[in-house]
Amino acid sequence: SAGLALQLMLAAAAPAAALTEAQVLVDSVWKEVDRQFVDGTFNGLGEEGWRKERLSTIRAVADAGDEEATYAAIRGMLAKLGDPYTRFLTPPQYEALAAVATGRSAGVGVALQADPGTHDMTVLSTVPKAPADRGGLRPGDIIIAVDGAPAAGDTAEVVAARMRGPSGSTVTVQFRHAGATGKGAEQEVMLTRAEVAVSPLQSGVATLPDKRRAAVIKIPSFSKDTPGQLADALRGAQRVDAIVIDLRGNAGGYMPAGVDGAKLFLRPGAEIISEVNRAGKQRAYISDGVGADVDTPLYVIVDQRTAFAAEIFAAGLQDNGRARIVGATRSFGKGKIQNVQPLADGGAVSVTKAKYLTPSGKNINGVGIGPDTLRSDAQCGAASAVDECMDGVL
Repeated sequence: SAGLALQLMLAAAAPAAALTEAQVLVDSVWKEVDRQFVDGTFNGLGEEGWRKERLSTIRAVADAGDEEATYAAIRGMLAKLGDPYTRFLTPPQYEALAAVATGRSAGVGVALQADPGTHDMTVLSTVPKAPADRGGLRPGDIIIAVDGAPAAGDTAEVVAARMRGPSGSTVTVQFRHAGATGKGAEQEVMLTRAEVAVSPLQSGVATLPDKRRAAVIKIPSFSKDTPGQLADALRGAQRVDAIVIDLRGNAGGYMPAGVDGAKLFLRPGAEIISEVNRAGKQRAYISDGVGADVDTPLYVIVDQRTAFAAEIFAAGLQDNGRARIVGATRSFGKGKIQNVQPLADGGAVSVTKAKYLTPSGKNINGVGIGPDTLRSDAQCGAASAVDECMDGVL
C-alpha cells in the first residue's frame, strides 16, 4: 500500500548513521520493547501499529531541543502499551537504582507502593527509629515529591532509589498524611540518610482462649534471608495447633524468596507459580524438597498492600489447598516481571517480559488474591492485631 511504501522509504532514507542522538535513543528503547514485551499484540496496536509508533516518535524528536523533550516523547510511546511497569529510566534514575542494587547507598527506612489507578506513591511502612519514622512519616502517607522531583507517575523503585544516597547526606521529602486534603495538608521534611537494617521476620507463639497454641509469623518483606528466617521460626514453634502468617503491608521484594518460602509448607511436586513469556512458554516453579511443615493448619493474612513475591507465596499455598487466606480486601495484584535493560546514554528501559499464573491458571495482575475468609476492615485492617483478624476463624 502507499502507507507501507512510505514507511519503507522513510526507513531506507534514515539509516542508523544519519539519526540524531535523540532518534538513536528512541530506536534503542523501541527495539528492547519489541524484543521483550510480554504482550505480542502490543496492547492491541499490532506489529504494524507498534512500528508506526517507532517512526512517529523518531520524527517527533528530530528537532528536539533538549533531553526532557526526548524523554517525554519516549514516555508517550511507551504509554501506548498500557503497562505502568514498562517505562523509561533517565540516567540519574537508573544510576540511583544501580546504587541500591550494589549496596552503594544509605536510605531513610521506608517502604513504598505506587497505586496503579491514582498514581499516588503511598508509604507502606517505616522502620522504627529510622530517619523517615523520626521525621514523622507514617504508613498510608502520600509522597508528593523527593528533592523537588514529583513522585506521582514514577515507580516505587525509582522513588525509593531517589531517597537513597551517601550516608549522612540529606534528602527533602514532601508528603501529606493519609486522609489529609488541600494544599495546606502538604508537609516537608529534611531527612538525613543512614544505614538502615531491613526489618527481619518476627515470630512468636500465642495461646488461644481454648488453650490451643498458634504460631504467629509476621513477614514485612521478602529478601534472600526470608526463607531461612521462616524455617528457623517454624523450628522454634513446635507442637502448635495452627500457623498464622501475616503478610499485610508486604509489598513483595525478592521474588525467589516468595517461592522458596512457600516450599516450606508444600509436599514435593507441588506447583507454586508459572512464569509465562510472550510466546506462551511456561516455566513452572515446583516444590522440590520436603516441606518443613505440610500438615499444621495454615492461615495467611493479606491486605490491599500485599504484592508480588508475597502474592506468589500466598497464591501458591491457596491454590494447593495448603492455606486459607484471610483479609478485609483482595491483595494488590502485581503479576508481572520486568527486565531492566541499560541503554548507551546511561539510562535504561524497564520492560515487562513475563506474567505469572497461579497453579490453578489465574492471572492475578490487576486483580489480586481474594480471601477465603473475608473480614471487615474493623476486624482486619492495617492497624488490627492478628488476634482480631483471626477471632472466630481459628
